[in-house]
Amino acid sequence: MAEGAIDRELEPITATYVRDILVDELRLDTRITTLGHVQRGGNACAFDRILATLQGGEAVKAVLESTPDTPSPMIAINENKITRKPLMDAVRLVNPNCHLRYGCRNC
Repeated sequence: MAEGAIDRELEPITATYVRDILVDELRLDTRITTLGHVQRGGNACAFDRILATLQGGEAVKAVLESTPDTPSPMIAINENKITRKPLMDAVRLVNPNCHLRYGCRNC
């Protein structure tokens, strides 16, 4: 969610508001993520802003193309290309024993 986003009535559009709609209305597994440069306390550079825009666009496409059977996606950058992968595939790369901790059925 971009800082300062507002709706037609000039009310703020927050990430929590969007998440609640995606969860309540569309029944999508949705999480809010804070960009790394904000967490580190640094200023965003042009690359940060472009990457956020590209990944945000891919995230919107993922929502629009999803079905109840679609696994939760992770939007990533691989070989300088924006990619979409199942979230649990990414978890398995970090922790090959994730099924022991998280009870994943497809690990």
